[in-house]
Amino acid sequence: MHIAFFVPGIHDRPTGGNVYNRRVAAALPDHASVEMIPWPSEAPCPSRPFPNGTVVVVDSLLADRLDVLRAAHPTAVFVLLAHYLHCIDPTAHDTTAAATERAVLPHIDGIVTTSAFAKQALGDTGVPPDRIGVAPPGLDATYRAPRADRASDGPPRLLTVASLLPGKGLSRLLDVLGRLTDRAWTWTLVGDDTLDPDFAATLRQQLQSCSFSDRVTVTGAVPPATLQARYDRADVFVLPSRFETCSMATREAMARGCPVVAFDVGGLSENLGDAPAGRLVRPDDTGAFAAALRALLDTPDTRRRMGLAARKRSESFPSWPATAARFHDVLRRLSRTSR
Repeated sequence: MHIAFFVPGIHDRPTGGNVYNRRVAAALPDHASVEMIPWPSEAPCPSRPFPNGTVVVVDSLLADRLDVLRAAHPTAVFVLLAHYLHCIDPTAHDTTAAATERAVLPHIDGIVTTSAFAKQALGDTGVPPDRIGVAPPGLDATYRAPRADRASDGPPRLLTVASLLPGKGLSRLLDVLGRLTDRAWTWTLVGDDTLDPDFAATLRQQLQSCSFSDRVTVTGAVPPATLQARYDRADVFVLPSRFETCSMATREAMARGCPVVAFDVGGLSENLGDAPAGRLVRPDDTGAFAAALRALLDTPDTRRRMGLAARKRSESFPSWPATAARFHDVLRRLSRTSR
């Protein structure tokens, strides 16, 4: 099988979707030949020839260009890799982007997504279930390595790993943290601040005006080894996202023994499963979010028990080679059924 993998112009940024693309593409040569094709937003449609039977995988950030791409390569099998789609996000399903996606979906050969939630949500839009495959993100082997006990000095350390984007709910988290100033804690925010510079600048201004600004550290994107060290120092992983298809960062945090506090949105609950690995609260309920955080701040033993449960649960997460093998199996099945 030859796979032409179209990725967005920001493919080199450290987002979860980009990491997924790179790790899967790197492992796929064990099963197929792969070419990664960046397609910046200002560039025309790539017109290179492909071998017969090529499977064209398109990152969902390029979903609005699928019609143009398919017209240029009419004999290829087209598969959408759905990291995120507006049409399955309850906060964005009535947008113009969502309408564009719904118009495109019936004309592609299949979809790979990263959670069972997304498969069900796509099915609800009318996509036949046999045209949807699930390949959850892998977990790097370094995250499975033994971890030393967390240091008990100083106040509890809260950590969020998320790009500085409106949909990550970071401004809402400031409201939550403002309700907890009677407790001791620090908060570190790790994430790319270049994807939406205007929002990132606004968030930094909001932080500066907060009464707890001296407790906050914003690092920007960091190298993988530094990120793992941040997880290892954290006491609680906090994710205020308005929507997540899966959340690789949550899986990484769990693997390093962090209990999770987040809104119960999208596919997040699949990461925890039945494990008592944290607290997921009703979407948009900042009061419940603050109460969940307060309970963990006040009870170190609960944090420790939930952290152990999170790490145990992470043992079920696949490796990247296993994810790539599953991804290839889905592509092979979709390629057969599309002919």
